[in-house]
Amino acid sequence: MKHKNTLELYDYWASKRAGRPAPSRTDIEPGDIRRLLPNVFICELSRDGKLTFRLAGTGLCNLYGRELKGAGFGELWLEDGIRNATRTGVAVASGPTPAILSLDGLSRRTGVLQAEMLLLPVFGPTGEHDRLIGLTSVFDPPYWIGHDPLAGFSTTGVRFMDQSREPLFLGNRPEITLPRTDRDNSEPLFGQPQRKVGHLTVLEGGRQD
Repeated sequence: MKHKNTLELYDYWASKRAGRPAPSRTDIEPGDIRRLLPNVFICELSRDGKLTFRLAGTGLCNLYGRELKGAGFGELWLEDGIRNATRTGVAVASGPTPAILSLDGLSRRTGVLQAEMLLLPVFGPTGEHDRLIGLTSVFDPPYWIGHDPLAGFSTTGVRFMDQSREPLFLGNRPEITLPRTDRDNSEPLFGQPQRKVGHLTVLEGGRQD
């Protein structure tokens, strides 16, 4: 865990777990984590395997320039990362294993940011594994947040945490570095000229004359 907010939510979640694989949704008191709430979200796993947002804080919605309640969890990612991100989210919501993701975010105009996302399982009202509480923490928030919405995240690493061992900032589980994917530049994203920055596709903007 690299961001202090990530550690704070994890510690709170662990204190509410009380020896169980996960706390209940009703154990989570918003007032206890009020400082984190703008970047906190809750997702629900339906019986047909769809993971959707039941609640999304204003900070996360502001990153995308839209309300995320009711949206699919995978919609936060660029197209080539949707499947793996959704599988990770479903794995957390349906079992006792938390995960932390390292992320690059690409805006619609050429901005790039770095973030990490914590995913923690919680029991729903039926007592089944069918929900997760998460937190998105942006490192060095850029000035354009709120003005240049994200096109999506790209996952650069994933860690699953073994709760049977002392977390030690998740040092007990190595980060799984995901393979870089190349996008075919012959099909411009959003119909705009583009170039590559590392594994990200950057859209050219502004005047050309």
